[in-house]
Amino acid sequence: MNTEALKRYFAPVGPLKHFLPAMALVFLLNACHDDTPINTEFLISYHQENILLLPTITTLLGTLDDEYPEIAGILERAEYGVQVLSITYRTHYNGAEITASGLVCLPIAGEKFPVISFQNGINTKDDQAPSADPLNYNYVLLQVMASNGYIMLIPDYIGFGASEDLVHPYYNRDASDNAVADMLQACIELLEQKDIPAESNGKFYLMGYSLGGWATLSALDAIENGDVSGPEITAASCGAGAYDLMSMSAYVLNLETFPGPIYLPYFVYAAQQSGTLSDPLDKFFKEPYASRIPEIFDGSYSNSEVNAQLTDTIANLVTDDLRLNFSTGTSFQSLREQLTESSVPAWNSRALVNLYHGTADINVPPEQSAGVYDDFTQAGAAQKVNYIEMTGLTHETGLIPWGIMTITWFNSLEGK
Repeated sequence: MNTEALKRYFAPVGPLKHFLPAMALVFLLNACHDDTPINTEFLISYHQENILLLPTITTLLGTLDDEYPEIAGILERAEYGVQVLSITYRTHYNGAEITASGLVCLPIAGEKFPVISFQNGINTKDDQAPSADPLNYNYVLLQVMASNGYIMLIPDYIGFGASEDLVHPYYNRDASDNAVADMLQACIELLEQKDIPAESNGKFYLMGYSLGGWATLSALDAIENGDVSGPEITAASCGAGAYDLMSMSAYVLNLETFPGPIYLPYFVYAAQQSGTLSDPLDKFFKEPYASRIPEIFDGSYSNSEVNAQLTDTIANLVTDDLRLNFSTGTSFQSLREQLTESSVPAWNSRALVNLYHGTADINVPPEQSAGVYDDFTQAGAAQKVNYIEMTGLTHETGLIPWGIMTITWFNSLEGK
């Protein structure tokens, strides 16, 4: 379903008996804050993007039933219409305060709800960020999950939305952790505003897939170990993430072809732009790709368009020096240091953690999740952390099943 279809789909349609009771709240919520600055520590502004009424939500979820029968449990628990807001908030990047943004999806009810922060996967195009493209099908699927009684957050990440003038600091832990934790803090302040009927019940969850799986585990680590200020997390669901970037990079460099050539160029270029890596691009990449990288990561091109302007043949993409000497010697020591700093080590987690990975994933090999699971076990967290294999699923086909399993798990933790 494309964006234009979704615009028609999410018009306030449905039986009149469902529509009329919601009108009073719709009128109230349409009077939402007009982006005037707010005197709060994190939250700057909020603006209504859309309202999804319950009949529309149940219809959308019902369309997934044939392909994903497990969604029936989520459909049964869809009880609320959803108000979708975009917000801006204060965070920090490279030692300076900046403005970041994202989406907040609120059940339309004056009740108390748990909060979920969803961290999305890789993105390279400014107008495909969550707050820039709220009718993106995958984002809409997340928005409707709020109907199960959750306040859903979808951060844009630094480099998108309100901060799109910056190059996204891809796999930069400090930038990602701050963006996630500070949006949680901004959400707490948002729920204190007089024109927001929903409230928090004091429980917070994290979930993310691919890059978002890494960002989720990184944020949980940073919050639990005091590197950032954020609320205590009840549980985190991490899908198909790369947690050890040294082994991930070695895996890529040892392949003949790799379906996601975007990975290493994005990491190196982002590290250059953030000031953590000073080596020139042609030290890592062959021409014509080295010269092409700054343009294709300028925010104008989608993931697939970036991949199309690279090559999936590793020997043609990266220099022979990088392939042969990546793991040893001093030539690539700075890159190895950056990859190590961007990796997420295991610890004795207080929160429950589920690690999911498709067994047929060749973009991010399942050994990434299996390895960090073993490390969590060694760190004393065996009773808190689980590893769930998604049999036969690839990186692409695992996304929606992971999302359904995650919300189903959160529902069980909430006693739903």
